[in-house]
Amino acid sequence: MGLTFHEYKFLEEVSKKKNFGNVLTLGKQEIILTNEDKKRLNLFEKDYVNDEYIDKLLVDKFKANSVKSVDNSSFEGADIIHDMNKPIENLNEKFDTIIDFGTSEHIFNVVENLSNISKFCKNNGIILHSLPANNNCGHGFWQFSPELFFSLYSENNGFSDTEIFVFNTHNKYEWWKVEKQKLGERLEISSDAPLYVLVKTIKKSETQNKDVQQSDYIERWNENSINHKDIKKKKLSIFWKNIKDNYKKFFIKIILPKKLAQKIEGKKILLKNSLKKNKNLKNIKF
Repeated sequence: MGLTFHEYKFLEEVSKKKNFGNVLTLGKQEIILTNEDKKRLNLFEKDYVNDEYIDKLLVDKFKANSVKSVDNSSFEGADIIHDMNKPIENLNEKFDTIIDFGTSEHIFNVVENLSNISKFCKNNGIILHSLPANNNCGHGFWQFSPELFFSLYSENNGFSDTEIFVFNTHNKYEWWKVEKQKLGERLEISSDAPLYVLVKTIKKSETQNKDVQQSDYIERWNENSINHKDIKKKKLSIFWKNIKDNYKKFFIKIILPKKLAQKIEGKKILLKNSLKKNKNLKNIKF
C-alpha cells in the first residue's frame, strides 16, 4: 500500500481539476519513491517526501484539508478501525476523496469493500484506485479489470467522469488511457510485464442496487430487442470469421510442428491485446 512514481503523477493530474478536501486513505499509504523519482518530480528539497506516510504530502503539496485512514487494525495508527470485508454501520463521517493505492487487492470480500468505499465518499467526491491488473499473481487475492470499473462506476450507478489508465510497473515514462469498449465486446489487455490500473471517478449520488455486468453478456441477453437484419448480418460475419480462423488453425496445427504451432498461437493471442496493438488503448507519454 503506497505511493510510487505513478501514483504521484496520478495525484498531480487529478489535482488539476479537483480539490482533494478531506481525504480518507485505505490503510496508511507509504511513500515509496526512489531518489531518481524524487529528482524527476522535483521533490528532493521537500521534507514531506521523507515521511513514512503520504499524509503531510497530501496537505502540503496537494492542499488537502485533512487526511484520515481506515484499517482493520490500529498497528499503523489508523483513525478508523473497520474490517472492509464487512458492511459499514453507523457511518459518522464522509470524505471528499477516497484513496485506494494498493489496498483492495488484499481484501477478500471485494464487493463489500467497493461498496464501503462508495459509502465513505460524499456526493461530488472523488474515488481513486491504483490496483494490480495483470501479471501480479500472488501479490494479493485479486487482480482488477478496467471493465469492472467502467461497469461499476457508470452513470446508471450514480458516478460520472470515470477515467481509467493502465501502466507497466517497470516503465515510468508512459501510461495507456483505456477507452470503454463497444457494447458486446470484451476489454481484454495482455502483457508480458506487471500492469496496474489507475481509476478516477466522481460519485454523483447514492445508489443502493448497483448493476454491474460484462458488456458481451448484456448484448446476448438483449438479442431479442435487436433488429433481425442486424442479427443475420452479424451471424454471417461470424460464419466467415470462423472459416478464416479454421483455415489458420489448419495451417498452424497441421503444417507446422506441434510445439512451434503452440508457441505461435500463444504469441498471437498475446500480441492481439497487447498495449501497443489494443484498439481500446491510447498511449500517453510523460
